[in-house]
Amino acid sequence: MMAKHGNSHKLKRLNASGRMSIAKKKEVWLMKPSPGAHKTNDSIALAIVLRDMFGLAARSKEAIKLCKDGRVKVDGRVVKDPRFPIGFMDVVELPEISITYYMDLDGLGRLTPKREGRNFKLLKVMGKTALRGGKQQLSLSDGRTLVSAEKCKVGDTLKMSIPEFKVVGQFPLKAGAKCVILSGKNAGTHCTLQSITPGTVGARAMASVKTDAGEEIKTVLHYMYAIG
Repeated sequence: MMAKHGNSHKLKRLNASGRMSIAKKKEVWLMKPSPGAHKTNDSIALAIVLRDMFGLAARSKEAIKLCKDGRVKVDGRVVKDPRFPIGFMDVVELPEISITYYMDLDGLGRLTPKREGRNFKLLKVMGKTALRGGKQQLSLSDGRTLVSAEKCKVGDTLKMSIPEFKVVGQFPLKAGAKCVILSGKNAGTHCTLQSITPGTVGARAMASVKTDAGEEIKTVLHYMYAIG
């Protein structure tokens, strides 16, 4: 009989992504996020976020029940899938108890919740395609697509209202922008973009930044996420 590979709803904590700011030796198994807007290595299952990060449940069963009962919203809509993938900048809300968190990164590049009553979400423009009538289709960092006449470039960040998901602001990825570094050895670092060195054949575009701690460093421009 052939062994079964893949499609497992669990993963070992010791093998969990470095994005997860959870105790890896507390238990053996961890609920695996469903396929969705975020990659498995860049997300945490909603039930685990409720239990281990928010402290709203003592056991997985309690966290799963919160989801199944329709008491949790993600980005303004009810989500009943306890394995729903929660990633960077997602907004998780429990309306009945007036609690809202958004997912940020800590200094080690791990997902960490910040309690704040946000009614918006910041989404990076990952790609765009020109359409008729002067409009364009934008591919956003959480997997959404948006048809808009908004003037923006790939790499810019759009401030989207929740739950309507209408553009209410924009943060261009240019000198002076407040940013978070998403990947690399400086993942999780908050900084100000100083200058950009365009890419060439065989070399990626680079960004010179000044961290909030005053250190000047260089990183790959693609790793930058404008937040203000």
